[in-house]
Amino acid sequence: MEISGKYLNISVSDNSKSPWESKSVLKMLKDSLEVIEKFIYSSKTTLNKKSHPQILLDLHFCGDTRMRAINKAHRGKDKTTDVLSFPGFESLRADGVSDVYDGMIHLGDIIISRQVAQKQAREFKITVADEVIHLFVHGLLHVLGYDHEISEEEEIIMTDLENKILKDISKSRKK
Repeated sequence: MEISGKYLNISVSDNSKSPWESKSVLKMLKDSLEVIEKFIYSSKTTLNKKSHPQILLDLHFCGDTRMRAINKAHRGKDKTTDVLSFPGFESLRADGVSDVYDGMIHLGDIIISRQVAQKQAREFKITVADEVIHLFVHGLLHVLGYDHEISEEEEIIMTDLENKILKDISKSRKK
């Protein structure tokens, strides 16, 4: 399945054979694209509409068994997690160092565990769609080069951006 905005195209894959709240998740993601695109082209990244008129991103949903295997293979952590990101560039931050060619670019891949998202949604008393959007934004920031695990300062930067984007998404949904 593909979710397309004016500039951002998200290819979505989901290996689930059992029902989950994917329709509401995909609808919320589609409804959030304008805000996400605005951030992607903000002063916080090296991207701009003229040089990068089309942005691609892959979003994968999987179960805990698969997420655990991916986390172990790529991060050496033998446990499941909520979201993993695999950037296509070292950094697309405005203060980053990656050279980005003009034209269509692929930001990378974001993988979200359905089971962890559902568990965390219950824990935080929010909808699964709200939790998935939160995880997607978190993963997107990682794909763009933000990393809360580097330092406390970076954690504050990333958390502030995450909260701002989520607040903007919430406002846009209330219109």
